[in-house]
Amino acid sequence: MIRSIIRFASILIILIRYNLLFCSYTNRSIRNTIKGNRIKTALQKLGPIFIKFGQSLSARIDILGEDITNSLLSLCDKLPPFSYKKIVQIIESEFNCSIDSLFLDFSEEPVAAASIAQVHKAVTKDGKLVAVKVLRPNIEKTFSRDIKMLMWLASLIQKISKKSHRFKPMELVKTFSEICRLELDLRFEAANASELKENMCSDEEVYIPKVDWSRTSRHVLTLEWIDATPIYEIHKLNDCKQVAENLITLFCNQVYRDCFFHADMHPGNLMVTENNKIVMVDFGIMGRIDRSTSMYVAEIIKGFVKRDYSHVAKIHFQAGYVSEKYSNFITACRAIGEPIVGREIENISFANLLTQLFKITADFNMDVQLELLLLQKTMILVEGICRRLHPSINVWQVVQLWIEKQENQRNRCIEKMKESCLVKTIQEVPQLMKKLNRIADNIIEQQNNSHARSSKTYLFLLLIIIAFIILRLGFFIY
Repeated sequence: MIRSIIRFASILIILIRYNLLFCSYTNRSIRNTIKGNRIKTALQKLGPIFIKFGQSLSARIDILGEDITNSLLSLCDKLPPFSYKKIVQIIESEFNCSIDSLFLDFSEEPVAAASIAQVHKAVTKDGKLVAVKVLRPNIEKTFSRDIKMLMWLASLIQKISKKSHRFKPMELVKTFSEICRLELDLRFEAANASELKENMCSDEEVYIPKVDWSRTSRHVLTLEWIDATPIYEIHKLNDCKQVAENLITLFCNQVYRDCFFHADMHPGNLMVTENNKIVMVDFGIMGRIDRSTSMYVAEIIKGFVKRDYSHVAKIHFQAGYVSEKYSNFITACRAIGEPIVGREIENISFANLLTQLFKITADFNMDVQLELLLLQKTMILVEGICRRLHPSINVWQVVQLWIEKQENQRNRCIEKMKESCLVKTIQEVPQLMKKLNRIADNIIEQQNNSHARSSKTYLFLLLIIIAFIILRLGFFIY
């Protein structure tokens, strides 16, 4: 506890030193007096957790302005690196062999240095170009220190403020702690990359680098090298509008189709190829939601896009987010949606919608859904990057086109099923049974003996078996 208090005090001192503690970034006049370099330097001094916060903010040009966000972009991949000597020590310790036995060539200068790791370009013994990611020395201890401080702070807030119970501060920190624990083991990141690549292998707008498992361990991750341009170098991109549309599409595919998504999509983790395909890197933080939650979120967005607020409220009720006793929740949804959806294209904001929805649901005793926090954060990041790429992009329209495409594909599947031999056979079974029943009646009338009734039953059962065989044949033909 004493260490947590000391750490918290040191954070306050840094914030005060750089004049950041009492600044409100929503106030334009104050915001314009703040230099981006000052914020960047303060976050660097505060450590990796705060750097990651700054990376997320680097996409929010709508809140912080261009001066600040441009400075924060350097937190994504241009932090001070650690020495090449340390790199060699870590790699050789992880694989119990010399670095020369693993790589034909290994660049001493990193191509990127971020909060928890840095990346070097290398060539394997079999001549493949790869990107080698190595964790920073003692990063686990640094994270552990700040997690303990956050746990202490969350506990204090929960005791002081009853309103904070809705936000579940202790559970939030525990969730964040678990995410950090997984992020600091690069084997988990490799597994995430592998799963994401399998999910999106047929998607034209995205590419996921292949994992080199033979050169991957707890502290080292080796991926296929991809030549691409960082997404924040907008002046080097061929078609910014197409890139923005591809980014929205791949986000929708991850979340609403696969239920597994990259949850750290700040500008430093996205690159673009010459044909506008998006390359994602850094798979340490991933989000996973169940199929029902995915459907609920998709239907809520669909409701807002189509301005069907009754549907939005209905989904909240079905999901259990809001109690059905609040009949006026429909009106609240309309109050959120109309001012936002009805604006000019460049002023329509998903981030604004989420913020308003988050505030309104508090009035209806809706607890914060922890599983949706990463999703909300990712949605805001994606929108922020799209606004930077193409300020007038209609995010709603792209999402609506994606929804319509999914519905068309589903309808085509249904039509295809209707035309299949299996479905046709099933549809013909009732008519077939009537015909078989009439045939059985005719045969029994011709027999005209004392066992007529029982014979009809046996014969009818026999004909049912024949119908079942026909049904099975239809299945195999299908």
